[in-house]
Amino acid sequence: MEANTGLIIKGLRDKYGYTQDKVAEFLGIKREMISFYETEEREVPLEILEKLSDLFGVDLDVFFIDNVDEALAEVVFAFRKNDLDNNDMDAMADFGRIVKNYLKINNLYGNSK
Repeated sequence: MEANTGLIIKGLRDKYGYTQDKVAEFLGIKREMISFYETEEREVPLEILEKLSDLFGVDLDVFFIDNVDEALAEVVFAFRKNDLDNNDMDAMADFGRIVKNYLKINNLYGNSK
């Protein structure tokens, strides 16, 4: 894991206005694990990074960018809403996955011309 992965997770979480509790609930883990990931006390499993990439609408490689500001600039959209429930978070992750796939397809199509 790169040294900035935890800072990137925290930065993305803050950008969306999500609490550690909400992200942990979405991921199905304890809140303490989010804290451990953000402070680099624990390595983030790939499956967790994949879920976070969908939730935040970023490619997986964003978590491994050396520059935190550059990583946070990769966010295509960010919705801030209070009182999100699990259904909202699931919908946000689904939408993030759709946007990421659209951008990949668009990039492939644009590069094939």
